[in-house]
Order: sequence, then C-alpha cells, then structure tokens
Amino acid sequence: MDNTSREKLRKRVFLLSLLIFLIALSQPAFYIDRVDYDGWSSPIGLILVGWLPILAGEGSAIAWLANPLIIVSWVSLFKMEKISFWTSLASIAFALSFLFVDEIMSSEAPTYSKVTEIKLGYWLWVSSMVTFSLGALYLAITKKSQDLVD
Repeated sequence: MDNTSREKLRKRVFLLSLLIFLIALSQPAFYIDRVDYDGWSSPIGLILVGWLPILAGEGSAIAWLANPLIIVSWVSLFKMEKISFWTSLASIAFALSFLFVDEIMSSEAPTYSKVTEIKLGYWLWVSSMVTFSLGALYLAITKKSQDLVD
C-alpha cells in the first residue's frame, strides 16, 4: 500500500469512528431509576460533565476516561500509529467498564440512581472506539508488512 492510499485509509478510519461517535451523542446512553424526570442520560451532558464524579471519587465515572483516550487515538493516528492503536484499546476497556456499574451519581447532593438499562447511545459510543481500533490495527499490520517488503 503506497503512502497516498495509507493516508486516505487513515482519514476514512478516523472519519467513520468520529461519525459513529457523533451519532451516539444523539441517542440516550442509559436509563436510570429516577422518577422526577424521564430517567435517561443525555449524551451531550455526559460529555460535558460526566467527568465531575471522578472528583468525588465515584468509580462509575472512570468509564468517562474513554473520551480523552479516543481523542488521543484520533490525533495520534496521523503521527504515531502504534500509540493510536494502544490508546484506542484502552478507551474500549474504560468504556466497557460501565457495564459493571450498578449505580451512578445522579446529582451533586450527591444522590445515586440505579442504572436500569443500557441504551443505543452507549453501544454506538463503544462501537466508534471498536471501529477505530480495528482500523488502527489494520493500518499497523499493513505497515509491518510493507516494512518487511521494503
């Protein structure tokens, strides 16, 4: 694969992952057992303030760290492909950690709510990371093959 083809593939991998990520922001990520409103999580709100429970030592917020890791992966794809793949794998691990969460902090009081259902927004969010990771892996494998030929 020549450098022009690799560059096009890098852009496609990045854009596909970013597109899935942005679509995820339009869907509920999960439902909680709150009765004072409709009980679902706004993905835009999660992106903006989902990290705040980390400051309170809330373990469920560790999944939010997948966001900066996938951003590092996207940026590094164009400069350091190997780092890009490994940070994307780490982002998947952090994102999947949310599946083991029973309760989340749902207000600054703090009050806690039970997670009752994982919704499409969450799965799209994880899919954007998996898609990127697979693309980065393919690029790394083909680069090694190309290096052996050269």
